[in-house]
Amino acid sequence: MLTHSTRRWLAGLGVAGAFVAASASPALADEARFDIATHDVLVAPGQSTSGYLYARPTDDESELTFGQTSVDVDLSAVADFAIVEPMWGWTCDVSPTKLHCESETEDGLPPWFDYTVTGKQDAKPGQQGSLAVSITSGGKTAKATAGVTIAEGVDLAGDLTAEASGAPGSTAELPGVVRNTGETAIDGAVLVLQAQELAAYGGDHSNCRSDEWGMVAFCAFDTKIEPGKSYKLSNGMPIKVSAKARTRATFSVALSWWTTDDWDLASKDSPMEDFKPGKGDKLRLVEQSMQAARVPQTDVDVSNDVTIGSVRVTGNTSADLAAKGATASGKKGDVVTVAPSFTNLGPAVLEYIGQGTPDLGMEDLPVRVTVPAGTTAVEVDPNCVPFKPGTAWDPWDAAWGEPGAKEYACLSLETWPDDVTTYDFQLRIDMVTANASGAITTVLAGDPNKGNNTATIVINPASAGGGNGGGEGDGGSLPITGQSTGLLAGLGALLLAAGVGGYLVAKRRRTRFVA
Repeated sequence: MLTHSTRRWLAGLGVAGAFVAASASPALADEARFDIATHDVLVAPGQSTSGYLYARPTDDESELTFGQTSVDVDLSAVADFAIVEPMWGWTCDVSPTKLHCESETEDGLPPWFDYTVTGKQDAKPGQQGSLAVSITSGGKTAKATAGVTIAEGVDLAGDLTAEASGAPGSTAELPGVVRNTGETAIDGAVLVLQAQELAAYGGDHSNCRSDEWGMVAFCAFDTKIEPGKSYKLSNGMPIKVSAKARTRATFSVALSWWTTDDWDLASKDSPMEDFKPGKGDKLRLVEQSMQAARVPQTDVDVSNDVTIGSVRVTGNTSADLAAKGATASGKKGDVVTVAPSFTNLGPAVLEYIGQGTPDLGMEDLPVRVTVPAGTTAVEVDPNCVPFKPGTAWDPWDAAWGEPGAKEYACLSLETWPDDVTTYDFQLRIDMVTANASGAITTVLAGDPNKGNNTATIVINPASAGGGNGGGEGDGGSLPITGQSTGLLAGLGALLLAAGVGGYLVAKRRRTRFVA
């Protein structure tokens, strides 16, 4: 079962994704059981962006099988100032004013069509028109339109990283910087924050809106950002450090800068009532000026818009991790299951420590599992990696779940007080020895009670009750209790990666956000 914090993560990222996904335009359907989701795009002269359209079933009671599908796009309204080209996966006939594409859609998947829009070199900001699109499948056709607007190309850039710190229960101020690296003044900007429950938006600025948990927030600035100049937030982005946060923990948040027009386009159909504005003073950028009449502007390089912030928890709040061993019995050649675990006795939350954790070394993973003598690990929990101290490694491309090692280091999910985290191992008995032992050990910095950090894993115990409270051996699988780490392997890092990467992809492609 997902913890309450995980649900909030998903909810926060879900509403963040709505800013992009909700901009999909409803379609007109000719008695079809599907409509078309698509969106408008901004593109600068000489630049390219991405568009999409896909068939969205309108019948929730049954699954639709699309099979052979065709897409038609009438380009005549934009042909004078933009070039539209299919991207991949479809067989297409292309002319200056029309696209006709066909594909056999895989079972269970809706037809999805990606295309690029390139502004012609002589296009003028403010020119606009609409693509008339249709999808035909199973003898039925749905229609929609997608707007194309030529915008002035500009380039917002943020710092690559930023740092702040605060004790549990305090508010840290994360610095934010934006600069105009182009040659044209930029009329206003929007700063989007993606955070997490233990380090969430904690401000009350009247020009900022946030969800109820503070995991997604955005602040609008009407400052004219002049070419070659740099601007910083007046007070720093306020990040509320949870009272349950663990001292020494580091939480990542993302600050992403958008032009006003890019943001308005992405969020125009989003449920803004879910994001409440603050009641206090405005968060400001320096050198604020009045906004002048202007043409639309779009950011032509989104790769430099995101700042990854690190908020380090100070103070003296720890997490006490208590290890629990396991037992199993069998004869030579048998494969038995052991499920050693640990319980967080609090008072602090153990944050996610694994892929995506800043400056992670293998020694920093909080759990070690030593395989009992006379056995071989033939199936290994996917949250564990062969332990090689002092070895350089890439946690995103490591041998997670690789069998055959004698010792493993294991990551942890976000673990609240009283939560149990279990690691599943399948062990082949190569030699029958009474009380063949291994161990599970927690190695968390700042753990206040070292006496409960190690528990034994015993194969063929000479008497019942081995393993520091582990399950009774029965020659086969042990019951597994608590939260399964296998079920949620790597979820914490994937959420953050989805959050940051999703915004980058969404801005780059002007398409969907996937959490």
